[in-house]
Amino acid sequence: MFDTNAEENEVSPEPLSFVLGRDHGGHWIVQEANGLCGGLFASENDAIHFAKSESVGRGTVIRFLPNPIELNCSS
Repeated sequence: MFDTNAEENEVSPEPLSFVLGRDHGGHWIVQEANGLCGGLFASENDAIHFAKSESVGRGTVIRFLPNPIELNCSS
């Protein structure tokens, strides 16, 4: 018997790509490049931990942005 939902349950092998930086208030922001997830954090380590935990089993690419960024909550 074939599992017709197998593709829906598989995790994509592509790593998630995140951008990491600080906002104008000095808070750390990490956001997935396609806007899938992200957040505002008190420390750089917390932001990196979030990114890595969101991409378990897929790999993580984190790109640091030197200029201030703002969290984009729209989809």
